[in-house]
Amino acid sequence: MSSLPATTHLRLDTRYDESVLGSEVERGEMYCANRDGGDDEAESLGSMSNTAPLDADVSLGHSIQLPIELWEKVIDYLVDDWEDVFWYDDTYEAMVRSLGRVCWGWHGRCHFRGLERLDVRRMDKKEVFCLINTLNHDPERCYAIKTVSFDLWRTSTGILGTFAVCMAQKLSRVKRLILLECEWEPRQLHAQVFVHITLAFESVTVLELKYVRFPSAAVFGRLVRALPRLLSLQCWHVSFDKHGYVAGRIWELHPLRLDVAELVDSDDVADFLMLIGAQLRHLSWRAWTFDECSELLSVTAESLSSMHIDLAHFPLRERFPPDFPIDLTLAVNLRDLSISSDFEDLDSAAKILSPALLPKLAEITIISTLGYTKTLSLSINQNKLDQVDKDPYALLDQAFSSPQYPALKKVVFELHCAPRPSEVMEVISEVSWGSHLSPNLPALHTSGRLVARSYPRPFVSVRVEELA
Repeated sequence: MSSLPATTHLRLDTRYDESVLGSEVERGEMYCANRDGGDDEAESLGSMSNTAPLDADVSLGHSIQLPIELWEKVIDYLVDDWEDVFWYDDTYEAMVRSLGRVCWGWHGRCHFRGLERLDVRRMDKKEVFCLINTLNHDPERCYAIKTVSFDLWRTSTGILGTFAVCMAQKLSRVKRLILLECEWEPRQLHAQVFVHITLAFESVTVLELKYVRFPSAAVFGRLVRALPRLLSLQCWHVSFDKHGYVAGRIWELHPLRLDVAELVDSDDVADFLMLIGAQLRHLSWRAWTFDECSELLSVTAESLSSMHIDLAHFPLRERFPPDFPIDLTLAVNLRDLSISSDFEDLDSAAKILSPALLPKLAEITIISTLGYTKTLSLSINQNKLDQVDKDPYALLDQAFSSPQYPALKKVVFELHCAPRPSEVMEVISEVSWGSHLSPNLPALHTSGRLVARSYPRPFVSVRVEELA
């Protein structure tokens, strides 16, 4: 293993580049988008920026005197974001290892975090067997793994079967299984592949499928059943070649119960969940159509307690017709609801919420996303606030103050945007955001249930530079 540099610099770079994930990123440079970090993470980054000015080289041993616990929060903040990104050129472990070269104080934490994920990325069979042999000789490494990711783009799905056979009962702490960019080919897999998947991944609670195509709904169902402890199912662009009848005796005796189902343009999966009568506690939905969403709501109404609807990715020109198909009234036990939409399109959220009757709903979060336009200033943002259509506010204020929502205790309006780090101060503050909302939602404001939050999400670049 190469030795760590004796002296390194940490640079927090303020350059904003929309194509940071592409080939133009310089070697040894890590980029991370500040997305859904909690208060602790935001405080950590804030403390770091207050200690040293941005875009300046700072010797860690002399200028930045922070407790190791705080640096660990910074590391965790960056690494947690990389966990959810699958289009980087380097593997997760390689990226975290590079971050660990900042200084000796970072090495231990980064080494620990780097071992938590195993990427089987576009390998041929020879490379997979080499990886398996390495793992078999390192049981401590196997014990540390919490996430296994298979990127099978232009490779055989038989690699998954081979790995499952050889690693049966050796990955006892794995909680997350990810399949990326693959077409499930039964001819490339052993007849007992699902038995082997159970033996290798019995402890998995989270299954993520992104850009995956199955030959049939039945095969998808067998994969789901092969993970007996499954609690969370995330499907992005998942489809089936054949649908057919999947509701059988097995699903009646052992119904699928999930804490979380996240569906992004995966209508086939929604149909599958409806046919087997799945029980869901939380549903996250993003798709071009909402017919399947309404049907899924009717099936899962009794178990569903929270829901998120993402409208932010719809083009402005394709807004919803007056007879918008989704009817939230079907979700009779819904207690928490969030809707995200474009900053200039509150109308879509109003069309969903104003006609609904939700007797148990206690909290609603409406997320307005302010898209990046390459120019961001306080005056431009203020003009956007002034130009927002006021009619949707009136519809929402009337609905939230009516018997339609008898249990409603809080309505949160969140403003999200991704400015350059140097323009964070130009973002609309919570005070200004609240001042905009209060007169437009007078009844809600008077009742004390209105909450305004503003979340700037700047891109942060971490560059490791070794001194000569």
